[in-house]
Amino acid sequence: MRAISSGRRCGQAGFTLIELLVSIAIIGVLIALMMPAVQQAREQARMTQCRNNLKQQGMAIQNFHSQYNMLPPSRNYDHYTSWAFLILPHLENVNLFDNWDPALKYYYQSDIARKTPIPPYICPTRRSGAFISIDNDDILSPYETSGHVPGVVSDYGCSAGYGPPGVWNWINSNGALIMGEATTDPPTVPAGNYPPPGARLLTWTSRTSFRDLTDGASNTILVGEKHVRPSRWGIAQEDGAIYNGDHPGSFSRCGGPGYPLARSSTDVYRDNFGSYHNEICNFNLGDGSVRGISVYIATDILGRLTARNDNEVVEEF
Repeated sequence: MRAISSGRRCGQAGFTLIELLVSIAIIGVLIALMMPAVQQAREQARMTQCRNNLKQQGMAIQNFHSQYNMLPPSRNYDHYTSWAFLILPHLENVNLFDNWDPALKYYYQSDIARKTPIPPYICPTRRSGAFISIDNDDILSPYETSGHVPGVVSDYGCSAGYGPPGVWNWINSNGALIMGEATTDPPTVPAGNYPPPGARLLTWTSRTSFRDLTDGASNTILVGEKHVRPSRWGIAQEDGAIYNGDHPGSFSRCGGPGYPLARSSTDVYRDNFGSYHNEICNFNLGDGSVRGISVYIATDILGRLTARNDNEVVEEF
C-alpha cells in the first residue's frame, strides 16, 4: 500500500527576464522624470543661499554706514583694499580684518589676510569652497612692479555705475560705491594717481553716503553678482583677488548702456554683472533689499539702477 504524503509541492515564484527588464526600464523612466525636479530644488536652495549672501553684505554695508556715516568705497585707494575687506568687521570677521596692515598695499599683506575666504562671498551655483586667484594679481603701475600675489576671489562686485568712454572713470563714476580719497607718504602726485613705490596709506575717506543716493535707496544697486567666464576663473581684471584694490574688474562692475547683464556664463564681457543662475542675476539695493533681475532687462533701465544720481527713478523692474 502506498504511503500518502501530507505535504504539497509548490512552484517557485520569480521574475522572468522580460519582466525584470521592464521593471528596470520603468525605474529608469521614473528617475529621469524626477531628476529635473531634484535639480530644480537644489538650484532653488543655491539661489536662496546666494541671496542670503547678498543680504548679509547689504546689512554689513548698512552697519558700516551707521558707524562711519559714509558708504564703503569700492576701494579706499588704488593699490590698497576694497569694499569687501572694509566691511569684514560687520560680517563677524574682526580677526581677519585685524590681520591686515591698513598702511600697506595689498601686495605686502600677509597670506592669512589675502587668502582667507568667507562663505558670504561665494555663490554656490557658480563654485563651491574657496578659490584663490591664479594669475595677474600684480601691481598696475608704471613706477612699480611685482609678480602675481594671490588672494581669495569672490562672485560679487560693487556697482561702479556707467558712463561714456573718455568722460566717466573709476573716480568720478555715478555708482554708489566708488574709489575713495586718500593721502599717502610719500604723497601721490597727481592725487588719485598711482601711489609711489613703498607709499604708506595715511588717511582715507569715502566719496559717497546714503544721502548721495538721490534717486532713492530702493532704486540704487550697491552690490551684485559679477560676470566671470569659466575660462577666466581666478584671473585678475575679471576674477582676481576680491581684497585687492588695484584691479577694478575684480571687485566692481558696471551696468547700463554698453554694459548689459550677461545672459550666458561664456559671454565675452569683463566689467559686467552676470550670474550662473537661470536668466536671473541677484542684486543688493541701497534699502537693504535683495532683488533677482532678469538678464533681459533693458540696459537703460539697468543704467538707472546702477547710477545713484541721474534723476531717473525706476518704478518697476
